[in-house]
Amino acid sequence: MQAELVLRGATVVTMAPGETGTGALQAIAISGGRVVAVVPENEAHRWIGEDTQVVDLDGRTIVPGFIDSHVHFMQTGLGSIGPQVYDVSSKAQVLQVVADAHAAMPAGQPMLVHGLAIADLDAPITLSDLDRVASGRAVMIGDVGAHGCIVNTPAMAMLDLNGVAGLGHDEAGRFNGMLTNKANTWARYRYYNQAISDAQRVQALQRASQMAAEVGITTVHALEGGSPDGRGWLPERDVEVLLREQANLPVRTVVYFQSTDVQKALDWKLPRIGGCIWVDGAYGECTAALLEPYCNCPDSKGSLYFSNDELYDFVGRAHKAGLQISMHAIGDGAIDQLLNAYERALAEAPRADHRHRIEHFSLPTAEHIERAARLGVAVGMQPNFALVPDPLPQPDDEPAGLVAYLGYARYQRRHPYRRIVDAGVLIAGGSDADPMPMGPLIGMQRLVAHPESERRLSAREALALYTVNGARIAFEEHDKGSIEPGKYADLVVLADNPLLADPSTLASIAVEQTIVNGRVVHARGPVN
Repeated sequence: MQAELVLRGATVVTMAPGETGTGALQAIAISGGRVVAVVPENEAHRWIGEDTQVVDLDGRTIVPGFIDSHVHFMQTGLGSIGPQVYDVSSKAQVLQVVADAHAAMPAGQPMLVHGLAIADLDAPITLSDLDRVASGRAVMIGDVGAHGCIVNTPAMAMLDLNGVAGLGHDEAGRFNGMLTNKANTWARYRYYNQAISDAQRVQALQRASQMAAEVGITTVHALEGGSPDGRGWLPERDVEVLLREQANLPVRTVVYFQSTDVQKALDWKLPRIGGCIWVDGAYGECTAALLEPYCNCPDSKGSLYFSNDELYDFVGRAHKAGLQISMHAIGDGAIDQLLNAYERALAEAPRADHRHRIEHFSLPTAEHIERAARLGVAVGMQPNFALVPDPLPQPDDEPAGLVAYLGYARYQRRHPYRRIVDAGVLIAGGSDADPMPMGPLIGMQRLVAHPESERRLSAREALALYTVNGARIAFEEHDKGSIEPGKYADLVVLADNPLLADPSTLASIAVEQTIVNGRVVHARGPVN
């Protein structure tokens, strides 16, 4: 039988059931955008005919196309085409970026600045600062973690936030431009809705797709949009544009609608709802919800953004509608509340293989992990956040960084990948772009080379998070995640074998080609 395309001369890691070891010298036959055969190299000739395109990969390694299970796709693209202050901690430098952008932009066009880590600034940026450097123009600087933003007077005039919780004030009681909590959510939703055109949205999606393909990602779980009820911070228009443009993008997208509007998800014929619908906030603002108070904010356990009844109302409605649910829960208090809602929904309306998700799952207790396994709850986690402090904190050290927030004992519970995998919980790997860069090989290195055993996985386990598990968590295991006959020809050609390479070098392995549906969508250089 003649195939349209045969890839040969490569070590193939199929990630198929029963495969062990580090791959084998094999050939892959492809027709109609799908794999038709995976055979030993010496049998490749059986699939080569007069019209077959044959590509000799000369010792490279092929793995299944990477799946990033947590990307704010539109935001990632927008963050790469507008004013950016990623990794900038100087107030003066940020204000200079704003001033330069103001001078270059058409009069009256609202400005959106991406990438600022507000907590890392050397001095606060205020409403009056932005008014001064961008006179008369609406400006919003979004925190890279999305849990805060800074606005100026013209931006505030667009937003109608009177009486909304989360307005920051200076020592004299005047509004200082800082928005957190519900004010941040409302402000972002309204501002993004007005400040971004559909043409900019399409440009952002194309740019984000290119960025994904460059690091070997063939499928993105795109966590998009929100709703005007304050439960989501991005406009529904983002989803509408993405659904319209999906077929025109070089990578595949799985859309998660970040809203509590169950009927809207059903109207769009989506089988899922959620993503980063915030059950809680983040550590940096002391808004991640904890079971016990913060060490550095002893009067606070963080913020639960839903009451128990409000959370169950949404979870129950979505569950009974047959949708897969996904929600953001970082702290152990938020994880506990969300597991309670899932457990109640399943008790009242049992449903096998629902694969409801918890995003981040950063600080689970041992009981939370056991409950997730028992309930069949899956977790979407971001190994990029499993940072490796140098040196590793010790119990008697002066608290610093995350240890200052959580204390040493809780800090040791963070990102317990080893325990989660051993418990049998389905776990998929993501990046949380744009707060973090897309790059499955970065996440793999964080896991495989991690010095702490509680956070370390084998290379094959780490690769599974971005391939077979990424497919399964979205009910796509019949089409994606492994290299097998009948599945999409979504593949990554790597310069080195990630199952054999030094774990500390995984992030530097070059992505030679990214192939989607049997078509090259990214190539680093010529391949024979």
